[in-house]
Amino acid sequence: MYSSDRRIARNTLYLYGRMLLTVWISLYTSRLVLERLGVDDYGVYSVVGGIVTILSFLNGTMSSATSRFISYELGGGDTGRLHRTFASSMKVHIALAAIVLLLAETAGLWYVNSRLVIDPSRISAANATYQLSIVAAMAAIIQVPYSAAIMSHERMDAYAAIAVVNVLLKLGAALGIALFATSDSLTGYAALMTIAAIAVAAMYAAYARRHFPECRTVRTSDRGILRDMLAFCGWDVYGNLCYTSRVQGTIVVLNRFGGTALNAAGSLTLTVGATVTAFASTVVSAFRPQIIKEYAAGAYGRTLSLLNNAARYSTLLMGLLIVPAIVEMDTLLGIWLVDVPPYTSAFCRLCLIAACGELLNTVLAIGIHATGQVFRISLISGTIYLLELPAMWLLLRHTGHPAAVYALHLAAVSAILVVNTFILRHQMRQFSPARFLWRGVLQPGAMICVSYAATLAVACAVPGTWLRLAACLSASSATLCALTWLFILPADAKNSITHRLRTWVK
Repeated sequence: MYSSDRRIARNTLYLYGRMLLTVWISLYTSRLVLERLGVDDYGVYSVVGGIVTILSFLNGTMSSATSRFISYELGGGDTGRLHRTFASSMKVHIALAAIVLLLAETAGLWYVNSRLVIDPSRISAANATYQLSIVAAMAAIIQVPYSAAIMSHERMDAYAAIAVVNVLLKLGAALGIALFATSDSLTGYAALMTIAAIAVAAMYAAYARRHFPECRTVRTSDRGILRDMLAFCGWDVYGNLCYTSRVQGTIVVLNRFGGTALNAAGSLTLTVGATVTAFASTVVSAFRPQIIKEYAAGAYGRTLSLLNNAARYSTLLMGLLIVPAIVEMDTLLGIWLVDVPPYTSAFCRLCLIAACGELLNTVLAIGIHATGQVFRISLISGTIYLLELPAMWLLLRHTGHPAAVYALHLAAVSAILVVNTFILRHQMRQFSPARFLWRGVLQPGAMICVSYAATLAVACAVPGTWLRLAACLSASSATLCALTWLFILPADAKNSITHRLRTWVK
């Protein structure tokens, strides 16, 4: 095995452990917040926060660009250019924070007070929550260069530790509202979440400045690097704006047709989808720096091998999570939530299936971003995402079935996957779409289907809520792990795992 493969495996374990903790804490926190705030206030918090997220769309673009440029310079080995790259990205993010603040206090504030469907008695609380969400967004933007440096240097242990602290602070915010209720719980919760965001940003900055010399230099920026970075972001801005608009716009569309109750179902679905995707993305996050560094070094064969493996293993890990969740969705929601909003179960099932395609699109995007040519993926994929919103509106208007929104998204993600595969082929001639689809999509997809069939059979045969849930989890895990061992893992990986297991047993 390559030494970088061992590093990827180790970093995956760090990130997997981080997600194992954060998933359960996040799910419990959401339940606690929903129980404490109630469906209506929870819906207000989600839709108001969504407006700020839409206005912060540039942050996603700059985060991707910063990570790509730092990883690329680490692969190139030019220390001076690395220092100037970080300084340039820091200045860009400070300017971005100022732009988001301006948009939030003008267009965003007008939309909150003029267009959102909110109970008039909660307008004051909604405005206070909105202002606090802006402050939290500022902290999130400024922290990006530091967190990107940690990821690019592959210090996943530190990244995982800060992420765990982050969810613990959010849990503390929820407990603070539950135990020490203020005159307005919604505003109090928003204030505690803002404090948590500022604390996390400070931790990222402190660690990066202590361990990485380039993060201590914020004045020696380079106009050439700034120009390259902004050119890279030029088209990427469009793609990220479209994607962010689709994600948060879905909540807004549901709000217009079903009010805050349907908002709550959409927001919970967003939480479930994002949490599960983040769990499976541990594999992608561990592969990303290596893929870009190998491309920068001109090792294209190694780059493609890493891309195929990232797609394969991330899809299998996603299957390990979503198969029992889809089969036992009603049971899991009943355990998680005290009051399950209507349509939540159907929304979540469709969202989890679509998340598999989104994960594969993320892997393809890493390869495309490594080349530095992002206009095709941004223009085509972004336009498809953006067209989802008017299509969602028409579907809800003419069918009256809210679940149709997520079925439409599933179809759009499938189309984008095919498009992105051929975009990467155009930009990296060594890339084989057929090989990627076979290794990264069809092979793991077939194994996930077999696991689903076995789990569904167990669910139909085993009575009782908890016993059936345990049996489904065991059946899905055993089936998928066995198939992966037999048909996916290469011989050297099997030998390495067997050797380590024997060493631990002794």
